[in-house]
Amino acid sequence: MTSHSWIEISKSALLHNIKQYKQLLSPHTVLAPVIKGNAYGHGMIEVGSILNESPLVDYLCVVSLSEAVTLRNNGITKPLLVLSFLDADFEKIATETIDVVLYDLPTALELNSIGQRLSKRISVHIKVDTGLSRLGIHYTQAYEFIMQCAQLSHIEIHGIFSHFAASERSDLSFSHVQLERFHNVIESIETTSKLFIRYKHFACSAAITSLPESHFTFARFGISTYGLWSSVENKVRTELLYRNFSLHPVMEWKTRVVARKTVPAGSFIGYDCTYQTTTPTEIATLPIGYCDGYNRMLSNQSHVKIKNKMFPIRGRIAMNLCMVDVTQDPSIQIGDEVTLLGNNQLITAESLADQSGTINYEFVTRINSTLLRVIVP
Repeated sequence: MTSHSWIEISKSALLHNIKQYKQLLSPHTVLAPVIKGNAYGHGMIEVGSILNESPLVDYLCVVSLSEAVTLRNNGITKPLLVLSFLDADFEKIATETIDVVLYDLPTALELNSIGQRLSKRISVHIKVDTGLSRLGIHYTQAYEFIMQCAQLSHIEIHGIFSHFAASERSDLSFSHVQLERFHNVIESIETTSKLFIRYKHFACSAAITSLPESHFTFARFGISTYGLWSSVENKVRTELLYRNFSLHPVMEWKTRVVARKTVPAGSFIGYDCTYQTTTPTEIATLPIGYCDGYNRMLSNQSHVKIKNKMFPIRGRIAMNLCMVDVTQDPSIQIGDEVTLLGNNQLITAESLADQSGTINYEFVTRINSTLLRVIVP
């Protein structure tokens, strides 16, 4: 291993999580993992390549057209759905056979024009805003918009979907309001027109377990693909409802010791002199810092694992380096492997996120995308 830091992606854990969710869905419901944001920091190409081979996976979802094109350029052949925005050449939609989000008429007209020119129907999923107030045609305007799109000769409405604002919470009242709005849009289409929309989707990681009525015919799930819970509330509810359900974290983040030395009592460790030794102390330096995504808020808080023992971070985490107190183990030497994030309660994504004052989503997605990702069994 030549990289100063690397991410290990467990293929078995990833496929375990996929199977767990597949078992909760109807055989007729499409399973669509979300691998946007570099697969939540895990590596979009690496994760995509594993899921591309899985017969349990029907679609892969990304945030943008450029992400979809990158997957196609790297040999990913599964059906793809762009969930949020189109930031690349629209002709790629037709030539690479990509389903795309649609929520405004100018884009619909442009896509239709491209479809006419290339003699291909563009497959779209209409995004309906039922309460998140982010992207999507407002639910009160959705019927009229969908009817306009249905008249376009080279637009095929392949799906209709929305996104929950608070399905991770214990109080699901607003989620039910959103579901009702979505149902009303679908009912208005189905009762007043002959338009058949094949894929209807609303479910996310939390909703698949807590709101089974949101499954419809297509289920997206993001953070849980990677063995991480969307919230403590959702974890508790899921484990009560499904006794045999489990998630396995997919990622471990590792580095190696690059230096070790003894500093005398009274020494300050790191910038700003935030930690001072009280006895002679063995300090191991790691080639990792906030440039790599190891949050500066972990200074003097987090731990790392070396030789199956836990050691505390001492002093400020710098841009490219941090220091660890390894006094308790004189055998630790330069080159020893260090686990920064992994299967220990002190260094889970949730624990490190709590110590950083953020959420597990942000912690893993902010790991530098240039670090090596390695698929392990």
